[in-house]
Amino acid sequence: KYFNLSFPYSNKGYTQLFRGENQECLLEGLIAIFEHIGGVPQRIWFDNASTIVTKVLKNGGRNLTDDFLRFKEHYRFESAFCNVEAGHEKGNVEGKVGYHRRNMLVPVPRFENLAAFNKELLEKCEEDAQRDHYRKDATIEGLYEQDNAALLQLPAVPLDVSQYITVRT
Repeated sequence: KYFNLSFPYSNKGYTQLFRGENQECLLEGLIAIFEHIGGVPQRIWFDNASTIVTKVLKNGGRNLTDDFLRFKEHYRFESAFCNVEAGHEKGNVEGKVGYHRRNMLVPVPRFENLAAFNKELLEKCEEDAQRDHYRKDATIEGLYEQDNAALLQLPAVPLDVSQYITVRT
């Protein structure tokens, strides 16, 4: 499973791999990218993944998981959600998902340490941003400077997104 975060203005994107597709993976991916870029986007669009949305309300609102609400409060960003069954609303990130898959994950990578490979992926994303934007007369990195200037400051302490549960065996 992999996570993508994309900046539509500059078309810069980041990707991270995980062994699962749960809330902890999503939040860990966001934290890794936030720490790598040195800030937090002011507003992040999400699909309606059950890992963070417990219910889509009739008025367009969302009931969110307590852990995601705590995460949002800690990192101080605003969340926005795509309409149900409206994949066209997140075209930039969907395009970035395919781009990262074709350019960074084919052929299927082999590695011993997932954390080290995820750091390598972040560096590959930085290198990729040196190319020209597909539509604008500038490099992706040059355009990203404006995205970067709008980032919120990282909190002094990262949030521990681990889940602690008690089980009987």
